[in-house]
Amino acid sequence: MTTQFFERQDTARTNTIWLVALFAIAVLGMVALTSSLGFAVGLALDGNGPADSREGPVEKVNPWLVAMIAGAATMVVIFLGSLYQVTALRFGGGTRVAETVGGKQILGDTQDPSERRLMNIVEEMAIASGTPVPPVYLMEEQAINAFAAGYLPGDAVIGVTRGAINTLSRDELQGVVAHEFSHILNGDMRMNIRMIGILHGILLLGLIGHILVRSIHFMGARSNNDKGRAGVVMAMVTTGVALIIIGGIGSFIGGLIKAAVSRQREYLADASAVQFTRNPSGIAGALKRIGGLSKHGMLEHPNAGIASHMYFAQGIYEGLTGLMATHPPLEKRIRAIEPNWDGGLSGVGTSRASQTVRQSTGTRHGAAAAIGGVAAGFAGGGAARPVVVDEQARDQDRFRAEEDSVSLPAVLSATEQIGAPEVVHRQYTSKLLREIDPTITAAAREAYSARALVLALLVNQESHVRDSQFAMLQKTISEDVVVLTRKLVDKVALIPAAARLPLVDLSLPMLRMMTAPQYTTFAKAFEAMVRADNRLSIFEWTLSQVLVRNLRRQYVPVASTATLYHRLPKLAEELSLLLSILARVGHEGDDVQHAFASAAEKLPGVSLRLLPASDCSFARLDEALEKLARASVHRRGEVLSACAASVCADGIVKIREAELLRGIADLLDCPMPPLIGEIERNGQ
Repeated sequence: MTTQFFERQDTARTNTIWLVALFAIAVLGMVALTSSLGFAVGLALDGNGPADSREGPVEKVNPWLVAMIAGAATMVVIFLGSLYQVTALRFGGGTRVAETVGGKQILGDTQDPSERRLMNIVEEMAIASGTPVPPVYLMEEQAINAFAAGYLPGDAVIGVTRGAINTLSRDELQGVVAHEFSHILNGDMRMNIRMIGILHGILLLGLIGHILVRSIHFMGARSNNDKGRAGVVMAMVTTGVALIIIGGIGSFIGGLIKAAVSRQREYLADASAVQFTRNPSGIAGALKRIGGLSKHGMLEHPNAGIASHMYFAQGIYEGLTGLMATHPPLEKRIRAIEPNWDGGLSGVGTSRASQTVRQSTGTRHGAAAAIGGVAAGFAGGGAARPVVVDEQARDQDRFRAEEDSVSLPAVLSATEQIGAPEVVHRQYTSKLLREIDPTITAAAREAYSARALVLALLVNQESHVRDSQFAMLQKTISEDVVVLTRKLVDKVALIPAAARLPLVDLSLPMLRMMTAPQYTTFAKAFEAMVRADNRLSIFEWTLSQVLVRNLRRQYVPVASTATLYHRLPKLAEELSLLLSILARVGHEGDDVQHAFASAAEKLPGVSLRLLPASDCSFARLDEALEKLARASVHRRGEVLSACAASVCADGIVKIREAELLRGIADLLDCPMPPLIGEIERNGQ
């Protein structure tokens, strides 16, 4: 298995550690500064006025006490400010960032040709990289720029400026989007959004200073004849000005931190984009166009500075020296891609390709508690209804073309390219989407019909089960959704088995637009459809996990997954369960033992045992994967290598095995590209 993805994830974690260390140093520096200021104020108060002018005894002021109070207050403000912002960004963080900088979500069924072209590129690249299709936000800026924001691929968003979609050719826009996807895959995106939260506490001091200074005007208006408040006003002025100065210093330090952590990752993202598209001229052309604009990629939105380290190109002015520039110079980035570049930049005019495109134009928080209880419905009933993976359950997995298989090289190559998709994956995805009935893809791109499409994917081919499913559906969701689901069933039945999960990925941005009550109703309807035959198929389990992982965070605050396990022997029980289920899903008789042994060979030093079929349930698998997701990134890579060895043991990988493998990879935060066989890879 390639180590590229896992090394980049480790690098991102190392950068996060550096970020925290730099933040701690900055906080200590600001605490020392405010403590010094407090000490000076204490000395001034202690010696205020001549002794004979004082009336009565005057209490002495301890300068050291004032210094300690000022330093402690500074630390508390910074800590609480950072904690608040980090916590707030965990819940829909990508969306919050996009909206803060003026982005508005592009609907999946947009009829604007430029927007449609952008959506097609994002959809292709997301499915090709094995990540959910992210919502796309458009910023009404004439500059050429873009960003990716979010904690995990499941809650990521892509932001692109109007100038980018109107000016860049398709290849150039594709290079920009590929650059942003590399930030998602490499773990940069999570670090970037954490940086916003962490640095917020430092910048908060300046904001408080401005508030104090502005409030003096209102205070003075009410107390013109109150000499007793003069001292209070003077103290507020002094404190406010001091905090503004300290906040300015904090802003400078924050800029240095952004620059120190961000620059080198841009080179890596550029290189990853070239690998993904196999078209260096695309991303290089976009950089040249930015260089040819008078304002380059500079944004005008007042909040643009918040996400300055996230943009494709430098988005705000960082001074003449470039000391706080969050991006390397454009010339260096271009030359790293095209070593023989002659130094020429593209003109500011609009590209012919984009001209052609344009000329062809024609309340969530309140329901969080209720939703939390419904989330188990997506998992097929959770622990209350464990479903054993035995022969009977396997027979129920005959969901359209189940006997279709994926070639052995397809699984091995996809496993080796986790987090590192290539151009063949994008080409395969583009071809796959073109072959799906346009009615189905249109349904996936519309907020209302996306729900009906997912429900239609669950409809059983056996008439008595189907009747039971629709009877339950009518009791749980509105009649119009039921009618639309019936209309889609026959066309959904013709979808190639390999296109089912990609189609779900395609619909996720629209599903994420559901209101909290709609999500609750949809989850109940999903559970009713799955329960209709009292069995849980592999596809149903995989689909439920995809939906839980990528929708739940929109409505319920979910804690981040911390790394707890650095050695796999501590997870022997969970690994035994996972590999036992994989061995029994795709094999029979003696082949089960052989598949398990093949997987065990990939994990030397771990004491594994093949569990009986009666112990292999999806309910237990849910719990096991939650623990395995807390293993270090390299250990999760080893787990997926073992999983691939199991499903490939007999030389045949059925669609149900492939879907389960990709579902497991998604749950372990290891995005797996589509399973492409040798024929497709060689273009034959």
